[in-house]
Amino acid sequence: MAHSVLQQARYLMKRRKFGFAIRLLESYIANYKGSFEYYLALGTSCLYIGDEGDAAKYYQLAREIHINSSELLLGQAALLLRHGNTVKALQYYMDILDIDPNNEQAKAAMEFIRTKGKDYAYIQRIKENRKIEQFYPPIGFNPDIIRNCVFVALLLCLGIFLGIKLAPKEKPTVGNPLSRDQQRNAISQSLSSAPVHYRLEKKDVIQCYEDARMYMTQGRDNPARVEINRICNSNASTDIKFEATRLAEQLKPVPFDKLKDSSSKDKDKFNDNYSYEVVERDHVLYNGCYVAWTGTISNPKSNDDGSWQCSLLIGYQDGKHVEGIVDVYFSPENLSRINPDKPIRILGVVTEDKTGKLVLDGRTVYQPVKGKFED
Repeated sequence: MAHSVLQQARYLMKRRKFGFAIRLLESYIANYKGSFEYYLALGTSCLYIGDEGDAAKYYQLAREIHINSSELLLGQAALLLRHGNTVKALQYYMDILDIDPNNEQAKAAMEFIRTKGKDYAYIQRIKENRKIEQFYPPIGFNPDIIRNCVFVALLLCLGIFLGIKLAPKEKPTVGNPLSRDQQRNAISQSLSSAPVHYRLEKKDVIQCYEDARMYMTQGRDNPARVEINRICNSNASTDIKFEATRLAEQLKPVPFDKLKDSSSKDKDKFNDNYSYEVVERDHVLYNGCYVAWTGTISNPKSNDDGSWQCSLLIGYQDGKHVEGIVDVYFSPENLSRINPDKPIRILGVVTEDKTGKLVLDGRTVYQPVKGKFED
């Protein structure tokens, strides 16, 4: 039996895949207008990723439909607690105990407010280290923990077996093959007004899914992600989109050595390093892909939170031609030492800012010792 969108979203939330849950739910917003459970799931997902604005918006929509919900009140109380508004948060926790006298989270939060609620700096610290999530609405046990334990145990058994008896290795399969029912119903029949970037035929949806699995078995995660993006932003059925998101969870970071420079003379291997021109034409299709672009930087800036940003002038390492300009952001943990006066090759993840502009989430950099890249 096919799972409903809400069931799939709740399953993703249990697995702490909140971004996937939000994208899935928001793509069906027209179908669930006026649904309390829908707004509640979106509000809780946004809360867990730290998107306070959308969390407050969806919780308020849910509150206009139904108010006597522990999850709703816990979520709204958590938003207040994040801002240090402990007086109003306390009232919410009291309301929770009125409808659920045995709610342990509300009791723990009230004790926290009693003992440390006046220390705003401490509240900010537990907000930053995510310990404040102990007061968030519970989302259930993460089934991935059991899966991972089983997976490790199986790996150990497999290692022992291979140590005893060597056998020819077969290419591993990735993901689940589509069932006959999924193939017959590969196209969504929903009348949702959610935007569809790619209108695909049934055979195209099936081919994209199989291509993604094939690329992953070959260790080519960039083209696999492209096919997954094509499915998830198309008119494919909910079931196939769900299978595609499960494939996406298995994708790994792509290192420098798998991304050839665009000027490479090696024509014998695939080049999964998409150019700026290609990515700029379709951000949606290449979102999440790793790219290694070469050029020089301008407008370097260090931010108060320890992050660093710049603009990369792609192709300008020789000072002759700029193929394009893209903003790059490095989080504190990914920041490398950079000489702004030297040419640079930046490894980053394709993403967009709030305005839909192409940006790179920087991961690492390479700069030649001699000050220029070898041909």
